[in-house]
Order: sequence, then C-alpha cells, then structure tokens
Amino acid sequence: MIAHLFNAPLGESETAVGVGTVGSSEAIMLAGLAFKRKWQKKRKAEGKPCDQPNIVTGANVQVCWEKFPRYFEVELKEVKLREGYYVMDPEKAVEMVDENTICVAAILGSTLNGEFEDVKLLNDLLTEKNKETGWETPIHVDAASGGFIAAIGEEHQC
Repeated sequence: MIAHLFNAPLGESETAVGVGTVGSSEAIMLAGLAFKRKWQKKRKAEGKPCDQPNIVTGANVQVCWEKFPRYFEVELKEVKLREGYYVMDPEKAVEMVDENTICVAAILGSTLNGEFEDVKLLNDLLTEKNKETGWETPIHVDAASGGFIAAIGEEHQC
C-alpha cells in the first residue's frame, strides 16, 4: 500500500519489500542494520575490510540516528548546521561520504523546525559521486514526521 502511495517503480509481477515497525526508532535501527549488512557483504565479496562503516546525517536528525551508530558500531559523520540554515547541507554531506559510508540519512521534517531537506539535490550529488567512484552509497529518507504530507509526484521522484 505504501509503495503504491509513493509511486514506487514496481513492475507487474513485482511486490514491494519491507517490514512493519511499531515506531520510527525501531525502523531506523532496522534500516541501519540492513545498510550495514549489505555494505559488509559487498566489501567481503570484494576482499576489502568491512570493520569501519560510517553513516552521514545532519545534526538536526532525531536522536535515534545518534543511537544507531553507538549501538551497532558505526561511525557517525554529522553535518553541522549553520546560522540561518537548520537542515543538512547536501554538498557537505556528499563531501563526507567515503568508501565506508553505508548510507546518507536525509529527513523530511527536521526535529528542529519541521523543514524538509533537499533530497533531490542530495540524490543528484550522490549519484554523481557514485558514478565517479564506483561506490553504491544509498540514501535513506527518514519521513516519520513528513512522509504522509510530502507532495511527491512522479516528476519529483529521485
């Protein structure tokens, strides 16, 4: 139902894959673990070290994004906020991404002021960096606060 609500690009015989949770904190923990395990599996297959994963977020995220790295041995790379700009700067976030980044977490509905982060710009910048480096760093959009009010149409999908 949610996949259809957000126009997920599913074929006729495809179904969306996901998991139900009782809250956003549990969802963040499960998503983070899925990103970490996928990254570790890929790194092991490539014969590369897989013991120093990191995640990139803005300093405005819900506190659970700070708990996940602490609980599951992932380095937190936090994009600092600046006066008058209280969401994650996509350019600074992508600059922090390296081969050990399991994902970049963007937020629709900042805990500070409810503002949406520029996921489209983040996606464009990260797509370019992934092409240049050969990495496959994904984005997680935390939409716990704004997901059901965000105006997402086919022309705005990333």
